[in-house]
Amino acid sequence: MRTLWLISGILLTLRLSAHPNVRSGSLPGWLYDNHPRLNERPSVEDISNGYYYDLLDFQSNLARNTEFTHYIRHIVNGSGVQYASEVSVTFSPQFQHVVFHRIDIIRDGMVIHRLRTSRIKVVQEETDADEFQYNGLKRAFLTLDDVRKGDRIDVAFSVVGFNPVFGNKYSDEFSLSSETAVCNYFKTIITTTDRPLFFRTTNHAPGPVEHRHDKTLIYTWDNPSIDADDTRSGSNIPSWFNSYPTVYVTEFEGWPSVVDWGLKTFNHYKYPLPPALQQKVSDWKTRSQGDKVAFASLALRFVQDEIRYLGLEIGTNTHRPHPPTAVFERRFGDCKDKALLLTAILRHEDIPAYVALINTETRSRLNTVAPSPGAFDHAIVAIRRPDGKYDFIDPTLTAQRGQFADLFLPAYGYALVLREGESGLQPVTPGKINDYSIIETLDAPWYDSSHLSVTSVYTGAAADDIRSMFSEKSTKDLEAIYRKYYATISDEVRQDRAFAFTDDSEKNMVTVRKHYCMPPLWKTGSNGGRYFEFTVRILEQNLPDPSDAPDNVPIALPYPFNVHYTLDLNLPESWSFDELHIKNDAYQFDFEPVRVGNNISLHYSLRTFDDHIPAASVGAYKQDYKNIYEKISFRLTRAPDAGGSFGERNPSPDATAPAHLSLGDWKACWPAIWLTFFFSLLFFRLFQYLNTRSEETLYAAGSGYPLGGWLILLGISIASVLVLEVTRLLQAGYFSDTSWEVYGNAGGISLQYLYLTQLAIQLTLISGAAILLFWFIKKRDIFPRMFLWYAGILLSGRLLLLVLFYVMPIPASIVGYRSVLILALVRSAVCTIAWAGYILRSGQVKSTFLEPFRQRIR
Repeated sequence: MRTLWLISGILLTLRLSAHPNVRSGSLPGWLYDNHPRLNERPSVEDISNGYYYDLLDFQSNLARNTEFTHYIRHIVNGSGVQYASEVSVTFSPQFQHVVFHRIDIIRDGMVIHRLRTSRIKVVQEETDADEFQYNGLKRAFLTLDDVRKGDRIDVAFSVVGFNPVFGNKYSDEFSLSSETAVCNYFKTIITTTDRPLFFRTTNHAPGPVEHRHDKTLIYTWDNPSIDADDTRSGSNIPSWFNSYPTVYVTEFEGWPSVVDWGLKTFNHYKYPLPPALQQKVSDWKTRSQGDKVAFASLALRFVQDEIRYLGLEIGTNTHRPHPPTAVFERRFGDCKDKALLLTAILRHEDIPAYVALINTETRSRLNTVAPSPGAFDHAIVAIRRPDGKYDFIDPTLTAQRGQFADLFLPAYGYALVLREGESGLQPVTPGKINDYSIIETLDAPWYDSSHLSVTSVYTGAAADDIRSMFSEKSTKDLEAIYRKYYATISDEVRQDRAFAFTDDSEKNMVTVRKHYCMPPLWKTGSNGGRYFEFTVRILEQNLPDPSDAPDNVPIALPYPFNVHYTLDLNLPESWSFDELHIKNDAYQFDFEPVRVGNNISLHYSLRTFDDHIPAASVGAYKQDYKNIYEKISFRLTRAPDAGGSFGERNPSPDATAPAHLSLGDWKACWPAIWLTFFFSLLFFRLFQYLNTRSEETLYAAGSGYPLGGWLILLGISIASVLVLEVTRLLQAGYFSDTSWEVYGNAGGISLQYLYLTQLAIQLTLISGAAILLFWFIKKRDIFPRMFLWYAGILLSGRLLLLVLFYVMPIPASIVGYRSVLILALVRSAVCTIAWAGYILRSGQVKSTFLEPFRQRIR
């Protein structure tokens, strides 16, 4: 067995190390001579990941099909050692090979050569396998040994070979930006006079300097300004947004030349259909009875639903499709395979269909880039209408139903239709139907179980999405997904009955009905007030939060998107809301409450008109978002005296004193004030007494460890208890005569005594935590014993209060507070038992708290 493992290890090493496409060699003789200033240093604030670049030099030689790279990384600290100690090159072995020219470490003026081809590993690099795309790329890498702070890693290599699918035409794009500082940047493209290049720049990127030497044409960028690659990207930024200086390079003179390339690559659609597919085509013709729209619908549904998405984008198949016969027989293909298959089927029946190329990231900004095949990342199908315009369909989308004219298409922006005579980009009109109509009925009584009924009607793209989800997920998974979704209402939500799912494929309408039951939703604050919180999740999820958005960057919106949401609330009392209406060029939001007695219907509507909010409108959107959020996420509160009920946003759970109380109406509660005064005197005298005590320790005073390790967490815990209890004391309204009267009216003198008992316990916890924190910081020898006493007092106080709330008669309005006390007792018990065990057993505690009381000498 050991021999078998040894042989396996040797074979694995050989597989990783040896690769015919990776070798070493001297520097190319054709390199353009640059003159870096290697003694320059960047600003410290521009360095990230612990290193910066002394040099970045990129050179492309079109005649030799070679991309040369030379960089020098300067290691600043340990993070740089971690992030910059690997040399890695990705290549396509079908048409490329890698030549390493130099891998050196420069340390204290000495050059340490680290280029050993036997140590270079080559592994498969399938970064998109989770999206069912396989590109066949390899990654050659070398992990450097003994890299240290201050080292410079000097690497030079060439990747030889361009993808032949582009027909010996060159294109590229590069951004003049970097995540970390670059001291010297050079970009060079070497071509010949009979292969001139065309450039397009954005965001103030500089154009190249042109040099001519006989038949050689050289374009250079010599140390242009490099932007810091900061946080101008994220989930709320449109995919097409690019604020970095960017250069687009192409050998294609215009979009017509890209169309010519595409038609050759797709063989001018001259592919035969296999006999089995011809039989299907014949069946579809019979079923459609000469209606070409009906035939196209049947063909599209077949390609969408029965040809699974799987991309073998290896070698020239990054852009060249597989023949329709192979795709049909294998029953899988990527976007261009499925687009070509559908195009071939439609053209077989004289429907003028063509493959159309789009970019799912650049979208509406596609017309700002230079023409090239590399400008596209997706293929769909265009059907030419008699008026010369196009209808676009996407055969990679699944579970689409409904009328052919109403099929949804995302806002792809522009497409290049591969058709003879096309001279430019064509606008792509997005699907107009992506609608959600949701009605939620929530019964929320004071103390009985709450019930939620949901009826959701999805149409257009929304129906496609929900239909796809129900086909992919098991019933068990769907139940878990929806429980998690509604857990924002209650953690204990449970499904009351099975889902009801109906699908009208003719209208492309899906209806889902759900029913849930949950414990009472009304929670009780510390002084008996009641509150209930709710958030409209579908609006919260689709309205981007602009709180961290810079004002000079647009914010992405889902588009097209249309939601009609109604919340029918059946409440024990009546609440009031104010309506809100907002409309601009990007979105429209409407909120209308309709109240009938204790029942209120909250009607929400959100519709988007564009895929983004312009940068100039972000400031206004921030205010709109604040106003909208107050409507979609709200809290209903009821004061202990039930004297007023109102809807509001973000009060504290304990801030349940009667509403509409002004400062001029405030009166002092003297029983609470005198109790606080005498307790303060008591604890001051107790502190003076206990502070003079000392404990016998194992080690001499003054030799204790500094506070650290787990003890820091203990100190933070004590400070947290202090801050939390002080906050609760200030919020509870103990010192207000109004609160005193509320308790008296609700439960008489006994409830007022309970009120004072709760105040006494809270004062005890605050004073004890403050004293403990003092002894902790001073590393007093009495701290461990006093902590144990405090833990006991803490648990006893919480237990006493809980017992009193059970044995004393209390009004129904604060019965729910018992659950709050139980939870507080359990949390305190877990924490104090854990820390008490640590205090008793920890050697660090015994070696830290050694300081006795020292009397001051005056």
